[in-house]
Amino acid sequence: MLDNAIAAEPVPPPAKVGFIGLGMMGAAIAERIRAAGHPLVVHNRTRSKGASLVAAGATWAFHPKDVGREASAKVVFLDLTDARAVHRVLFGRNGLVAGLPRDALVVDLSTIGPSDSRDVAQKLGALGLHYIDAPVGGSVEAARNGQLLAFVGGSEEDVARARPLLAAAAQRIEHLGPVGAGTSMKLVNNLLMVGDLALAAEGVAVAEGLGLDRKRTVDILLEGGGYSRILELKRADFEERRYPPQFQLHLATKDLKLVAIAARAVDREVRIGKEAARMAQEAVRGGRGNEDFSAILEAALARRVRRSPTPETSAPAPPTGPG
Repeated sequence: MLDNAIAAEPVPPPAKVGFIGLGMMGAAIAERIRAAGHPLVVHNRTRSKGASLVAAGATWAFHPKDVGREASAKVVFLDLTDARAVHRVLFGRNGLVAGLPRDALVVDLSTIGPSDSRDVAQKLGALGLHYIDAPVGGSVEAARNGQLLAFVGGSEEDVARARPLLAAAAQRIEHLGPVGAGTSMKLVNNLLMVGDLALAAEGVAVAEGLGLDRKRTVDILLEGGGYSRILELKRADFEERRYPPQFQLHLATKDLKLVAIAARAVDREVRIGKEAARMAQEAVRGGRGNEDFSAILEAALARRVRRSPTPETSAPAPPTGPG
């Protein structure tokens, strides 16, 4: 009888994981975590963005602090736009830290500066809380398919604690060092990604100016020395001049600014990155900010040579010397 009674005891439900920030990437990652068997408690500034997760069984929290109170797994993910948003969600009115128990872990997927990551970690540490920076590389589609690359900074213990949850959305998890290492790698990754695509866009624009067909140009580039992985991924965008958002252009410009700040702090220069940032900003000013960063092609196509005014023709100078 005793054995039967023990066997009949109910199994406690899985602990809830917190998730704050349900933009395109955040919502895709949160859904992967939920589908892997981890119940969620979620919050987003715009509630409608959490509707599909709530319909699938996630608990809605009205404030970040409520996420902290209800996240029984003592792990909360953040996926926010910038460092200001991270600070507001953590430390602002009704902020997450007001609801988190001691020893809880914050897993920050946001792309912010390495110094911002270290600052947040220090502030949370003083409250008995743990933090890792874990921004991800890859598209929204890659997130939906569990094929992201996670760049992680933090202690061995904290990273080990987060790894099973990160593995729901990331096929590769790179622990790169202490807090700040993850955001550092993400910025370097985005510098090359946007810079490579900006150069490809410029090449395609020049090709069109020379009378070459755009689609055929892209096809030949991808078969020769001009090949790049990012051009291959954005091939259809370039060929059709349609830019369905996977990584929005206004976020790419934000990341390039962060690259410049981080590089300057360690006495490095990003000359090509600055020009890519200018191109991206031109496309944003042209109304492309919410489209994919491949819309940088539009800036390249719109650019024209800035010619100096032709000086007025003047009479030739009189001859000099013995006459």
